[in-house]
Amino acid sequence: MDVKLGICNFCFPGTGLFAPQLVREAGLDGMSIEYGAYEKGYPLSQKIIRDLYLDAQQKYAVEYPNIGCSDGDFLPFHMRPSDPRFATVRRAHFDAVDAAVYMKIPAVFFSNFNASLVKTEEDLEFTARRYRELCDYAGEKGIEIGCECPLSVERQLELVDRVGKVNFKLFYDSDNYSYFTSFRQVDVLDGIYPHMMNQLHVKDSTEGHIANALLGTGVSDFQGSIDYLKDHGFSGWLIIENLYEKEDFQSISPERMETVKEDVKRLKEAVR
Repeated sequence: MDVKLGICNFCFPGTGLFAPQLVREAGLDGMSIEYGAYEKGYPLSQKIIRDLYLDAQQKYAVEYPNIGCSDGDFLPFHMRPSDPRFATVRRAHFDAVDAAVYMKIPAVFFSNFNASLVKTEEDLEFTARRYRELCDYAGEKGIEIGCECPLSVERQLELVDRVGKVNFKLFYDSDNYSYFTSFRQVDVLDGIYPHMMNQLHVKDSTEGHIANALLGTGVSDFQGSIDYLKDHGFSGWLIIENLYEKEDFQSISPERMETVKEDVKRLKEAVR
């Protein structure tokens, strides 16, 4: 298995402010960047923010495998055109692709949970419609578009068919299904693997919680996902998404970076 190891910028102490420096200190190869939230004016839409990330990239020799758009937790990705926020959100999604081009980042992925969860056939159709136009726009620029969601394998594959674009990929997470659904993690991984992006999130949880346990100590069958990827010769990025500000982690060390480093150690051991 040929992998690079990363982390989401918001997992670090300071919610990412010094993240490129901390990536290097933690012994990782890179990090995922957040495009930002509607309520905050989408910070990565600003050229100065993009340039600061690029300056830090050079200074600390880190990579940025993707731009994540997690605003879908609060604003529906399948938002109807009648919504007064629709034009702004749609424009921001296209701009996230433009940011990826400007920063030479290969992928943009969208979180389809909570407000963006597909519950009806109409939701599915509007979700597919949004992904189709994003893929058309991104495809011309050589950017992949990813979808992270807690849907069943069958529903995710139906979405792949409805979108019908070669640069549309599914984004796997080693813990989401054990928390949000009753599906077995490895069953989902096996079902979506042929359509999966070469990047995924890794985290772990205790029962009834999410992203609150060191890798390999929770209920998500973290090692089962890693073993599957090994068996199938996965090549790409494993990106940590544990939330180290959670109370469960505070008992491990008062210094949050020490807990991050422990997880990095565990991830390196798992992929050997």
